[in-house]
Amino acid sequence: MNASRSPLVRQYSRRLVAEILLKGEPISRADLARTTGLSKQTMSEVIGELEAGGWARPVGVTTGGPGRNAVTFEIAAEAAFSLGVDLGGTKISAALANLLGEIVAETTEPTDPRGGRHVLNQIHRLALRLAAERGVDATRIGSVVVGSPGVLDRASGAIALVPNISGLSEMDVVSMLSGLFQRPVAIENDVNLAMLGEAWRGCARGCENAAFLSLGTGTGLGLIVNGKLVRGATGAAGEISYLPVGSELRSAQALAVGAFELEVGSHAIVRRFRAKGGGQAETVRDVFARLNSGDTIAEAVLDETARTLSLAVAALCSILDPEMIVMGGSIGMRSELLARVAAELPQVFARPVIVVPSALGNRAGLVGALSSAVSTLHNQLFGMAGLPGDIALPGAPIARAAE
Repeated sequence: MNASRSPLVRQYSRRLVAEILLKGEPISRADLARTTGLSKQTMSEVIGELEAGGWARPVGVTTGGPGRNAVTFEIAAEAAFSLGVDLGGTKISAALANLLGEIVAETTEPTDPRGGRHVLNQIHRLALRLAAERGVDATRIGSVVVGSPGVLDRASGAIALVPNISGLSEMDVVSMLSGLFQRPVAIENDVNLAMLGEAWRGCARGCENAAFLSLGTGTGLGLIVNGKLVRGATGAAGEISYLPVGSELRSAQALAVGAFELEVGSHAIVRRFRAKGGGQAETVRDVFARLNSGDTIAEAVLDETARTLSLAVAALCSILDPEMIVMGGSIGMRSELLARVAAELPQVFARPVIVVPSALGNRAGLVGALSSAVSTLHNQLFGMAGLPGDIALPGAPIARAAE
């Protein structure tokens, strides 16, 4: 069947060709035809369409092989861009990526303390600045994903449970950002995005089932099951703070903050250290410093924290059977804690469990936002309604734009 006479075949052919070009290697029409199984006529039509739209371009000529030389094509990497944003209570990181998922500009600055609309305007200004630095027309930013702590109410567009940024729970964040960018903007939980970041460019590459457990001031959990991010019925899947594990399960504070967070969060570790007579420790870093100097009280506190954490990990493994649990956050990545959890797990769970520190560290959320934004843009440009599965993301190494 001629692709030009069938919109369905044309869309399918376009997707097949785009997915190969998005891998980033120049390729000839003949090799594309062999790889996809499409006819030479169909391939010429698809390449012509992609060229006309500015999405593909000739890049060179093959030489040295049998037969005539052939023109090779590649994706026009800077034909469109994706914006990923990691919004935190103290800082905002933003990065611009081209069609191949390569970061071309990146910046971080303190979060506007006024919160609300001021923060949303700040995100938009950062995007305009990144585009200007790269010499890119901001209208070529075709996809925007913002990672934020808390839970998005998909009905109202507000973000709940964001204690460090005022005003976001009282406004339609999605509509306001979409208005600023003049295109749909997606909001996603920051720990969910950290999981996507590790699955794309971090330690969980190739995993179809994995968890990202973040421990710091608060706690959070991102999950992918069968290759898909899990959000739950209301978007609150992964709110592990409320897991009923710990010494305080029924108090008003446990219901408000979460029993698990009260047991393993940074404030809990400091509080427990002081209660055991450990003296003054202003931050959890002070407790780890005491631990590394041989303080027996600090050792006891971290042992208790690891025991509670191992129960949570065992519960996750019992329910989800993940290939890997990635630990992130300022506490979760500490080798001193990870070693203790590894020692505790065999005592409470029979099967082996792979628990590893985040490979991306504090950039996991930003990389995950880019992962989601790039994937969204690829499917907008080259996808096909009703076709199962998203276009596979390119797997080229990621690097900071400044490096």
